[in-house]
Amino acid sequence: MDTTDRSSLASFFAELDRVDHLFTSAASYRVGPMRELSDEDAESPFVSKFWGQYHAVRSAASKLAEDGSVVLMAGAAGARPPAAAPAYAACNAAIEGLGRGLAVELAPVRVNVVSPGTVDGNLWAHRPQEDREAAFAQYRRDTVLGRLGTEDEIAQAVLFLFTNGFTTGSTLYPDGGYTLR
Repeated sequence: MDTTDRSSLASFFAELDRVDHLFTSAASYRVGPMRELSDEDAESPFVSKFWGQYHAVRSAASKLAEDGSVVLMAGAAGARPPAAAPAYAACNAAIEGLGRGLAVELAPVRVNVVSPGTVDGNLWAHRPQEDREAAFAQYRRDTVLGRLGTEDEIAQAVLFLFTNGFTTGSTLYPDGGYTLR
């Protein structure tokens, strides 16, 4: 489904009787300095990443199991911007706030946020090798652990948030210590 298409979301969730856990990681956006991005590009993280998740939760809300959970996807850039990309950093911070607000509104359904650091995975797969290596080298220097994360490590964080029945309104940073520096 297209998380930016509300009718697509409504159709998807209308087919389901119950939703135990919800996690959406789909987003398409541009990042960069405020002075270099068009208004449309600057708004793109909010359109797909923030509003896409907001509308996914809204469409699923009536189907969420009382003992279920929602995990939103933000990013460590919301706590520590890596470069001049203020709209992207603000979007990630806003998703963390959305998670706390939804945790209060949707209780007893648990709502949490995962804010990973840089992962050598699908998000970077189609970028030029030179750009990837430069970004990856910088991230390794900026983290406490000195390495990139894996998609499996992020999935494990999401599964933890799905299964821990006493965690809600929290943000988990599987970022190798990036936000500590």
